[in-house]
Amino acid sequence: MLDAAKSGNLQQVKKLISEDGDLNKTAKNGVSPLILAAEHNNSDVVSFLLEQGADPNLMTTMGGTALSRAAENGHLDVMKQLLNHDAKVSDRALIVAAREGSLGAVKLLVDEGANINAQQRWGQTALMLAAREGHAMIVKFLLAQGADAKLRDKNNDSALSMALDNDHGEIAAQLRQAGAQAHGSKNTGAGLEEDTEDDIPEETDFDDFIDDDEILDDD
Repeated sequence: MLDAAKSGNLQQVKKLISEDGDLNKTAKNGVSPLILAAEHNNSDVVSFLLEQGADPNLMTTMGGTALSRAAENGHLDVMKQLLNHDAKVSDRALIVAAREGSLGAVKLLVDEGANINAQQRWGQTALMLAAREGHAMIVKFLLAQGADAKLRDKNNDSALSMALDNDHGEIAAQLRQAGAQAHGSKNTGAGLEEDTEDDIPEETDFDDFIDDDEILDDD
């Protein structure tokens, strides 16, 4: 089921559901057919699973949902399908959409009531990660919507310091106009940039990516 959902094989999904009936069967890490279909933009599979009663708010062991996976990859139509079936707008969805540069996903989530200043467990916000990755239009939008440019993460870094560290001058100028102040942390000797195991924005941790073997072992 998981493999069929990931590949977008709707007929196989229908066949397996008719045989098993478990729409919400998950792998060991909590990933469900709906999460995989949403991540890979298989909108027909997403539509079918939702119509059959699949839970849009199931979470992986790392806290990912179908909506956050769709948002991360900028799949707006799938996001709208999920929201129309009562998917909850999570902090994670906004943060990963901003980090990956999906302005459309960011706008949709903010329109749906996402907490624009939400901080994940290391204190980083959508604004910080958009600034770090150089997504100027997202930074501009978030600031216009009231994002707090003065917030700092647990390493005492701000959106401005992240922009400066990554040579994003245009973004730094926007943030300064919004009242941000920089704080350099490269020489502290113990920052998020150097702690690869606990660096939340890394895909293997924050975004809970999985590989094909893990899916198939749990199918």
